[in-house]
Amino acid sequence: PGDAKERYNVWAKEKIRYHHDRVKQDPYNAQLRVLLANAYYSDGRNFEAAEELEQALKLDADYPEAHCNLGIVRHAQSMVTEAEGHYRQALQMDSTLVDAMAGLGTLLCANGRRAAGIKFLERTLIHDGRRDDARFNLGVAYHKVGDYRKATDHLERLHERQPGYPGLGHGLAQSYFARGLTLLQAELPAEALDYFRKSGTLRQDAANVHYAEGLAHLRLDDLVAAEKAFVAAVRLDKDHVPALHNLAHVLDATGRPQDAERYYSRVARLTPHLDTIDAAREATFDVKVLLE
Repeated sequence: PGDAKERYNVWAKEKIRYHHDRVKQDPYNAQLRVLLANAYYSDGRNFEAAEELEQALKLDADYPEAHCNLGIVRHAQSMVTEAEGHYRQALQMDSTLVDAMAGLGTLLCANGRRAAGIKFLERTLIHDGRRDDARFNLGVAYHKVGDYRKATDHLERLHERQPGYPGLGHGLAQSYFARGLTLLQAELPAEALDYFRKSGTLRQDAANVHYAEGLAHLRLDDLVAAEKAFVAAVRLDKDHVPALHNLAHVLDATGRPQDAERYYSRVARLTPHLDTIDAAREATFDVKVLLE
């Protein structure tokens, strides 16, 4: 890995030297300055990249790729307002510029303007369905607005292409889980259970997933499976009050009152407003706990 990084650094520096020499020979060529800026950006030198792009736009103010690339650099520098302006100028000049669509859509979603951002990311994928960054950001955006069906659809498609995409496993697990909760609320426990299981395969350390599985099994009157799920949740989080309470409920329902009382006692100790075992027994912990 060290040798590969060294080779990359040498190549990156060589590209910069090459394009720098070309700019020196033809300093009024805006396209050459954009190429030099791209080389700087690839080497992590955002300040120099921005300088070259500014110069390119002084030479040719109607150069959409220069506006787009300056938007990308300013975005990387967290200069959001300026980045948005350059993305929009690029798209005014060339409405098919995919990098500008993807950049603007991502920026808008990250800044809470998800409805507008989603439109640009959808347009990006119409023009280029292989833009994995746009598909991932679109899936996350749909999750944020509560459209878990579209979120899982996009993240699953990305998983087919790039299963190792950074953050994808967590994002897809969250979307599966959220979709399962929606189905559980809609009194569709069997369908919900499928999504909880999918979520669990991607994040096996999540106590809440096991707890949700337990609730689905309860709705299906499968007390054996429910107990197993609640035990798994408590094993991961010994203070998971809703799982402890529902485990006690299952033990009560299956004729093990002494074991149940032990768990109700733990619930009472962990929950200040339930100061007795009887109060703990009468409490209710269901799917609403996971939606708060």
